Amino acid sequence: MLKKICFVIGSRANYSSIKSVMTAVKSDRKFSFQLVLSTSSVLQRYGDVSNLIQNDGFSIDEKIFNLIEGETPLTMAKSTGLCLIELSSVFSRLKPDLVFAVGDRFEVMAVVLAASYMNIPIAHTMGGEVTGTIDESIRHAITKFSHIHFPATKEAAERIRKLGENKDNIFYVGCPRIDYVKEVLSKKRIYNKNILSQGVGIKFDINKPFIILSYHPVTTEFEKIDVQTRQILDCVNTLDIPTIILWPNADAGSSKIAKLFRVYRENKLLKKAHFYKNLPTDLYINLLDKCLCIVGNSSSGIREGNYLGVPCVNIGSRQNSRERGCNVINVPFEKKKIINAIKFQIKNGKYKEGKLYGDGTASQKIISVLKNVSSIKIQKQITY
Repeated sequence: MLKKICFVIGSRANYSSIKSVMTAVKSDRKFSFQLVLSTSSVLQRYGDVSNLIQNDGFSIDEKIFNLIEGETPLTMAKSTGLCLIELSSVFSRLKPDLVFAVGDRFEVMAVVLAASYMNIPIAHTMGGEVTGTIDESIRHAITKFSHIHFPATKEAAERIRKLGENKDNIFYVGCPRIDYVKEVLSKKRIYNKNILSQGVGIKFDINKPFIILSYHPVTTEFEKIDVQTRQILDCVNTLDIPTIILWPNADAGSSKIAKLFRVYRENKLLKKAHFYKNLPTDLYINLLDKCLCIVGNSSSGIREGNYLGVPCVNIGSRQNSRERGCNVINVPFEKKKIINAIKFQIKNGKYKEGKLYGDGTASQKIISVLKNVSSIKIQKQITY
């Protein structure tokens, strides 16, 4: 019988990806809720989300400080190892009956390794998807460690089955991120035009046209990050449209991107930009829904963007081969093609809302599955 359900959050994106499930578990008396924060989620330089999480009504059981400064392939590997060491002790103290592994970030490998060696069952959300960079390998490795699978799309569910996972343990539920998007928009909150008072850059009016830039490092293209970042920022400057620029995640290469953000800002090379390390999730969703276009290489434009019908220009290989709807245009790192794609998307306007990644009921489906699990066989075996 599952009782103690543990969530390990490693980043702001991690949190938004599983928040609806956390809420459902915490609200159900059948379960005991546990929460551990690690990696970039506890660091101010990446927009410490611990206060945000507590303000959302969640109590934090443990915090792990494992991110080694440098943001290189070497420090990313070491940060994963340190997270593994610390999580082993945390799991020993909390003794969870089930651990949730969310998505494909490097610190999630530490979660599943620690849980597996300690004979703790693992549930995995958003497995079976294909993309680019090291996330592709990490995601499928996590799938092979996990016992219960909650893929976001039918195609992803089928890919998990082809990886040799027992079909009886695969539950196509949709993406939990869509649940929260649906909830936030249903509240129809009205924001003051000066709500974006934090961050640095131009004074921003939420009620006037703007675009969003959300760009993260591609770890397998570490040596190209400087050139690629400059190309994107030069495009933003050329377009001369008010732009919200979100801070990169903690993957190898993020310090290069952050440095160039600062260089461009301090040398006034971005005329109409406002930078944010972290935005409350509900505010971000409303901004995404209102923006002319989301630009960069975040999965948000593909996932939430599909549900909202938001025009998206996806640049480079980070989201390579990820399922996407008609709202997405893919372009390489070529200035002219990037600018033309953004102009096309702005002129096109919003697309029809899609349900490729679910209809906003994933958390309900996940809870239903968990309630019907009487026992989980720890020893896994490939099935075909």
